[in-house]
Amino acid sequence: MATTKKLMTLLSKQGLTNQRADIIANFTNGRTTSVRALHPFEIDKLCNFFEAEQKKIDRDLDKKRKRVIAVLFGIHEKLNKKVSMQYVKGIACKAAKVEDFNKIPSHRLDTLYAAFLKQEKDLDFSNRYVSGLINEAVCYN
Repeated sequence: MATTKKLMTLLSKQGLTNQRADIIANFTNGRTTSVRALHPFEIDKLCNFFEAEQKKIDRDLDKKRKRVIAVLFGIHEKLNKKVSMQYVKGIACKAAKVEDFNKIPSHRLDTLYAAFLKQEKDLDFSNRYVSGLINEAVCYN
């Protein structure tokens, strides 16, 4: 059985505290805008819905974090540099200007991924270009 406190916490986590009255009014078809006036089964339904939404958000963030980690490992692999997970997370934190890797917001993870992916592609191009120059020089010698 969910409580009003749990519902309020779920709304707060998703940044919906200011829209609480509208959400409750929509859910109850205008019967009430107050959390206190909700029936226990309504609180349960709302909590289940927002828990499911939070799980989707968490999965999405997890996926984005893993992409950033993967691209950073890819860059270091192309540079023939062995790095640890902590090192890679540290780079991402430094780039995002945060202390904790898990506190990097979703939109920032997207921009970091795009920037590091571009860097990785640039490394691929420069490696192919230099290899071509070396092969050309070997042919002339």
